[in-house]
Amino acid sequence: MPSPLVSVIVPNYNYARFLEERIESILAQSFQDFELILLDDCSTDESRSILERYASHPKVSHYVPNEHNSGSPFAQWERGLALARGRYVWIAESDDSCTPELLEQLVGILEAEPEAVMAHVGSVQIDEEGKQLERDFDGWEPDGSLHRDSPEQYLYKAMRHRDTLYNASKVLFRRMAAECIDKTYARMRYCGDGIFWLELSRWGEVLELRRKLNRFRQHTQRVTVRSDHSGDRLREQIDIARYIEERYPLSWMERHRRRGQLYKECSRLRRREPELGARCLGYLHQQLGATRRDFLLERLSKGLGQLTGRRY
Repeated sequence: MPSPLVSVIVPNYNYARFLEERIESILAQSFQDFELILLDDCSTDESRSILERYASHPKVSHYVPNEHNSGSPFAQWERGLALARGRYVWIAESDDSCTPELLEQLVGILEAEPEAVMAHVGSVQIDEEGKQLERDFDGWEPDGSLHRDSPEQYLYKAMRHRDTLYNASKVLFRRMAAECIDKTYARMRYCGDGIFWLELSRWGEVLELRRKLNRFRQHTQRVTVRSDHSGDRLREQIDIARYIEERYPLSWMERHRRRGQLYKECSRLRRREPELGARCLGYLHQQLGATRRDFLLERLSKGLGQLTGRRY
């Protein structure tokens, strides 16, 4: 049996209310040369009964329900990648949705651009009911143009906390490159995607199609929302900053700018939750040696950049 061109991985945990819309949006794609891999991380809602209805669908190559929760969505990413056979992989998060042409557009780009390792589109933000929100994470007009970042350019954006790959559901990437990257991301709970995209970007250009084809759902049960209140996500961001400093060729200013950004976020948390914020500041200093000086340098570099239009 020939391998499909695309492997679509749907990792799920307790998103039963969004699952049918998610899966139907995949099955309705105008591009149909794909396999569908359904994963469930021991959900406690009605997810399994919904997934079981789709398990025998001709497009579904694997349905894997965990008997115990893995504790990390990125462990599910790794499991899905181990099962995937396609040249390209789309991790379609179970609470998101998309337009029918998303896959066709991204496959066309990567087929035409062999030097690129991944391609992505923009997102419309939607609420729990699927209604469009005014919030915009992309910062551009959807004019259909194609933009590219080299590995160095992508690293620069990520270090400035302006990561264009803020949602996996909008990205298509080359499977063979993903098989070669460091697996540290799979041991993280909240921010493993940051390392995943950085490691993947080492293998080629990152292309951005300026069309809003992804539907990125915002709701109170998202893991990132819950972790922001606990401080866990911020501590993991500090771990990622240390990982990057140890492995990537950063300039002196880039190191201190990122430390300053994290110092600012810890300080904001301390204003809301004094004890928790203080612990995060202590952890930041312990892991990276960051102080208020880094925050002042970050403010200075941002101000100079705004005045001169240059990178600092």
